[in-house]
Amino acid sequence: NLVRILTPRRETMYKIILIIALSFSILTTNVISTSADETEDLKEINVTSSRHTLTEEDFPGSITVFTVEEIKKKQHQTVADLLRGELGLDVRRNGSFGSQTSIFIRGQGSSSTVVFIDGVPSNANTTGAFDFGDLTLDNIERIEILRGPQGIQWGANAVGGVINITTKKGKGEPKHTLSFEGGSFETFKQSLRSSGSNDKFNYSVSASLLQSEGISALNQLSGGSEKDGYINKTFSTRMGYNFTPDTHLDIFWRYIKSNDEFDSINGQTDGTDISNSNNIDDHYFSTPFNTNFGGWWDFKLTPSIFHQKAATIGTSGFSITTNRTYIMELQNNVEVNRYFSVLWGGDYQHLEGGKTGISPFDTATINKQALFLQGIFEFQNSLVLTAGARQDYNSVFDEATTYKFELGYRIAKTGTRLHTAYSKGFRAPTLNDLNSNISLQPEIAKSFEVGAKQDFMDKRIKLALTFFNAVTENFIQSDADFVPQNFGKFHSKGIESSIDIILPYNFSFSMRHTWNDHYLNETSKAGHLQPATRRAKHKYNANLYHNWNKKLDTVVGLNIIGKARGFDSTNNTGAFTTVRAALGYQYNKSLKLTLRGENLLNEDYFEIGGASTQGVSGYGGFVYTFN
Repeated sequence: NLVRILTPRRETMYKIILIIALSFSILTTNVISTSADETEDLKEINVTSSRHTLTEEDFPGSITVFTVEEIKKKQHQTVADLLRGELGLDVRRNGSFGSQTSIFIRGQGSSSTVVFIDGVPSNANTTGAFDFGDLTLDNIERIEILRGPQGIQWGANAVGGVINITTKKGKGEPKHTLSFEGGSFETFKQSLRSSGSNDKFNYSVSASLLQSEGISALNQLSGGSEKDGYINKTFSTRMGYNFTPDTHLDIFWRYIKSNDEFDSINGQTDGTDISNSNNIDDHYFSTPFNTNFGGWWDFKLTPSIFHQKAATIGTSGFSITTNRTYIMELQNNVEVNRYFSVLWGGDYQHLEGGKTGISPFDTATINKQALFLQGIFEFQNSLVLTAGARQDYNSVFDEATTYKFELGYRIAKTGTRLHTAYSKGFRAPTLNDLNSNISLQPEIAKSFEVGAKQDFMDKRIKLALTFFNAVTENFIQSDADFVPQNFGKFHSKGIESSIDIILPYNFSFSMRHTWNDHYLNETSKAGHLQPATRRAKHKYNANLYHNWNKKLDTVVGLNIIGKARGFDSTNNTGAFTTVRAALGYQYNKSLKLTLRGENLLNEDYFEIGGASTQGVSGYGGFVYTFN
């Protein structure tokens, strides 16, 4: 059975990877000096999108940053679960564990959410989107979410925003971590990680295996009757070498092999879809080279490769989809004086995508070149002004010019930070889009936002509020027959609000709320304005944290998602509420025990019409760290 049994060759390969990871960690113990433990600096968080010129504190745009400490505190297993309920985001999973998972930012399409993993643009060229279903939090140090068009540095397709993911960097004395978790739906996960550094060399390497009997991909109302299993194997490494204090080379590689079962949309009443599965191989590889000239000019050259092969076995046949992306990117950050710096550079991209088997199309190629320029002005820790433009050359859609202006101002007397931005974005139709509808036109988006941040009681209370308004022309969305169309203008406006409070007795509280009103110019048959699919109008997330004696960490989370429109009325989803709780107990210096429960109220809900979601479930495990 191709669904449940991996070939001996692949099992052997995975065992070899685990052995290499462990052997590598033991060998490097004798090589790397014991300079310091691995720590995370939470005071000054440089924002990657500004090429480390600005910190999160004075960044004039809309950004959320998850550091490794915050990732640990929330105690999730996947990136999608971590981001669910965050400001401006809609997260939708289409069935059982590992099923296709999409993220929409500020109402824009999933293809407008551009994902970078260690500098590698990771969206599929065929669909234009990134599938979060297989992305676990293994070896991830940092996640940045930038909301609104981000085309200047990140590429024209970033109309909705950017999710930028960075692998952990080894620091200090070598450490090795073995972890295990098991629980509901016969779910088990094992992982091994090792990391360390000296003056010249640093490394971080991890390997994990996640497997689950899963749940039915289709819910019972849609005919779901049998479990759909999931297997995920992830290998990740980051190695760096410092040639001089100002010159270094990094090597990133993340490999994900997954197998997830799915159901026919007609249900399992005839038992014909028991072998339906997706088998996916993803490779993300980059080797950024950084150097500095004279202390005022940072130079970065990044070659990167993204390879994806997805084999689908279904009741109607077999198909293979391939995606390949090759990129060479040049970035420069020049400090003109103490107040003004200039970011400039360009990239060349060679994109390929094709499909054989069901609904095939020949491998298509798109070549893209781009130049970008941005100026950043900072004055006495109070004023930040950025202005930039990008020129893209696309072999299919010719040229496109995008731009962005940002202004941030800090009122010294009150500590109030104000920010505003205006930007233009461009997104070309994907290869799948063009294969279904050759007449599609690119999306053109213009976006405006204004917001404020205010701290109280010596930063024990932090408030933030942002209003945004975007209009996208030639908006691309599939119709009821799943054929992509240009739906005219798409309007998306909303308010993002957040509060973070440090409470007495080692408690802390965070809350996020997004109100997002979105609609198409084209109206429904009933004459009402038609919203985009799978985006809720209201999203609310709250978490209460507690730390006891530096040994016991607990979190209780509440997630409320409003109703959303499906492709037709039968696929609409109602509002739902989920509650989760997790704890970690540091038994001793080496051993930490973990326990978490998901959907504790056993809410029966849908994220996508017809697709299942897990009921109440529990998981327990341990993390063992040794030198």
